[in-house]
Amino acid sequence: MQSLMWKFRIATLWVFYAVGMVLLFILSLMEPGFIDELRAGRVEGMPVDGFLTVMMSGFVLVPLALAVLTFVLSDRVGRWVNAVGGAFFGAMMVWDVFEHLGGLVAAPFVAGLVALAGLLVLALAVAEPALDHAHARRAGRPLAA
Repeated sequence: MQSLMWKFRIATLWVFYAVGMVLLFILSLMEPGFIDELRAGRVEGMPVDGFLTVMMSGFVLVPLALAVLTFVLSDRVGRWVNAVGGAFFGAMMVWDVFEHLGGLVAAPFVAGLVALAGLLVLALAVAEPALDHAHARRAGRPLAA
């Protein structure tokens, strides 16, 4: 039961991350001059092409896929996948917080919340095995591998 609760927590954080990314994309549309830059075929200095659209889609779809994989993978593999994903996406969003500091007021705040979600995934993925061992000891039964 504890493993299922852990999976629900991780999956909820990944869904929160994906929704936060969509909100950041919407907030970026509201920045002054963004629409003009988009019409010119550039976004934040990068050309609008297939790579950019795949990259932006990946920022939403990969966390959603990780939420699903959390339930599909075994506990040990799921912890590793979520630890790596949380570290990567959390660090990416910490970088994004500093990138948006001069922008709209809401963008750094939302980016900070999204970064926190990614880093919480990392923390839960790393800390959970110790919690499992403590829970098994309290219950007085050996921990299954």
